Amino acid sequence: MKAKEITCDVLVAGAGISGVAAAISASRQQAKTILIEKNGFPGGIAVDCQHRYICGLYPKNTGIAQDIILGLQKLNPKNRFIRMGKLSVFSFAPKNLELILRKLIQREKNLKVLYNCTVTQVKKEKGSIVSVKAAQKPLNRILNFMPRTVIDASGQGIVIKLGKAQYKLAPLKCRQLAGFTFEVRGLIDASDLLAIKVPYYLSIWVKQKKLPAYFKFTNFADGQTKNSGMIKLNLPAKNTSQPAQEAKKYASLIHAYLRKVIPEFRNSRIHRVSSDIHEREGLRLYGEHILTKEEVLSARKFPDSIAKGCWPIEFWHPEKGQQIKYLGPNRFYQIPLGCLKSKNITNLFATGKCISATPQALASSRVMGTCIYLGEAAGRAAGPTT
Repeated sequence: MKAKEITCDVLVAGAGISGVAAAISASRQQAKTILIEKNGFPGGIAVDCQHRYICGLYPKNTGIAQDIILGLQKLNPKNRFIRMGKLSVFSFAPKNLELILRKLIQREKNLKVLYNCTVTQVKKEKGSIVSVKAAQKPLNRILNFMPRTVIDASGQGIVIKLGKAQYKLAPLKCRQLAGFTFEVRGLIDASDLLAIKVPYYLSIWVKQKKLPAYFKFTNFADGQTKNSGMIKLNLPAKNTSQPAQEAKKYASLIHAYLRKVIPEFRNSRIHRVSSDIHEREGLRLYGEHILTKEEVLSARKFPDSIAKGCWPIEFWHPEKGQQIKYLGPNRFYQIPLGCLKSKNITNLFATGKCISATPQALASSRVMGTCIYLGEAAGRAAGPTT
């Protein structure tokens, strides 16, 4: 099959929240921008896993972060900033996030989005990417993009890997736990106690050796509708290569057990599951600068700063579960442009989970708020045509 050739100024791979921000930002630089996404919707993990909070937003937001927040607030007054312990987060409905991202994309005259489009090949010449091939379903066509600049916002670092950019990847046994979410409906008299009951009963099953140890790190949160809830499993990174069918098996196993031991779950059913098991940590670009744990905790500043980070280091240890190290009240660190620029490919940028950072530093910068800032900065850097 002959590939359709498409030229553009900026090609963004991945329409998660960071990729959308990157594409909008590049478009606003008057760059002809194409955003490709393997799924049929924008929002990535935030939408697929039904996330409820935007973490890592700085108190004063401008640009695309402000556009997203104001748009969400206009859609629903329940979308608002709330306090969670030491931290402030923005609470939102996942369906509202997908809607507002679509609206922001549609406003951009220089931006075209292609859904169900997966990168299959990257061609490089003399240290620069010259073409990116992708397959689009269900149209069953091959597209060959010839971009001036590429931004990898895929989360999996697909362009980085296929383009043979230098990157870092921790051994499986050291990588953070991955996440998988499923929604339950039909709960009876659901209450705040379920956030305690669910992990408690699962920890009992773990002690009885009926479940692997990592299931004790399971979380429960209220759902979007009355008598519904979201259950997040935290699984070893090795499971991220398994298909959705395997993930559904985990959900069915846990749900069947909860129906037996917790009265509120007796008549419940699984309403939806994530499309995949999503990594918190994977392939990371080897960039001109590598953000470190020490730079995060010391609130380091850089002369070429392009984004602020204020979220604690939230590391999901494969054996110990969630571990948090705070920066301190009203402190923030800066992320330099070098964390987004490939060290060996001149026209390749990364954003979101794929930036150049150590695993501990990434455990802070990977949250949604910071990813919006990073995406906007990547688009701003990649976008200018002169």
